[in-house]
Amino acid sequence: MSVFKSILSVLRWLSLDVVTGGVIFSLAIGKVVNADLHWSIPTALGCCIWLIYTLDHLIDGNSSERDPSMKRHAFHKKFRKPIFIVFVLVACFGLRILSFLPYQTLILGCVLLGLVGLYFLSIWLFKIYFAKEIFIAVLYSCGVFLGSFSLKPDMDLVIYLLFMQTVLMASINLLLFSFYEVAHDTQDGHQSWATHFGVVKTLNHLLLLLVLLGLSIGSVFFFSLSLNQFLLTTIFIVMSLILAAIYFAPQWFKKNERFRWVGDLVFLFPGLIFLF
Repeated sequence: MSVFKSILSVLRWLSLDVVTGGVIFSLAIGKVVNADLHWSIPTALGCCIWLIYTLDHLIDGNSSERDPSMKRHAFHKKFRKPIFIVFVLVACFGLRILSFLPYQTLILGCVLLGLVGLYFLSIWLFKIYFAKEIFIAVLYSCGVFLGSFSLKPDMDLVIYLLFMQTVLMASINLLLFSFYEVAHDTQDGHQSWATHFGVVKTLNHLLLLLVLLGLSIGSVFFFSLSLNQFLLTTIFIVMSLILAAIYFAPQWFKKNERFRWVGDLVFLFPGLIFLF
């Protein structure tokens, strides 16, 4: 059992759970809007998510000469050379995939990549903190919806509400991680929402986001929903309740990093729509 858990931990440290969740999420959105996503769209998205998260972890893991206190950063520091080689290979593969993307998807994707470049430029070169958790949440949500938005530009209001809910859930997820890992970030000298605003304000911000998420989900039921829109909204309710549980039960979720296991797992839930 410990070997199995170790394997899962490595997969999580390599952000493969986030990649899987992002790809499944994008396919679920494609089903909801009846968009026929070309195979290159989820493939390019998966490469992009992995490259962004891996580069972020490599920067954090190697930002100090001493060993990082967080396991995933320590892992990226210890194996930085083989990880960087894989990073280059995935980047080359991702660039090759771009030639298969539909033109409209490619254009929007290039804009999104420009914003990603701005993010890394700000934290690496200029050492600027500008609420990276929210920025990453918006980028993640844009990536998940990008394929569908590019192929089906005329969306109804419900889809935009679902997009806003995705941004809110991703923001809550990342702020929860920041709250739970504030001691590690402080020790390692990393900036995060919790180290910048403090624990008390972070909890207040999380509560506000949870309330906004609840109101947003509730507002969806004032519209005439398709079956798939109803199913995804129901899944979003379950996801929101789990994120709320992580917020309201910190003592239980703090043990053995349960907050990360559950927080990352919850973004696989949109794939449940394929069961119907």
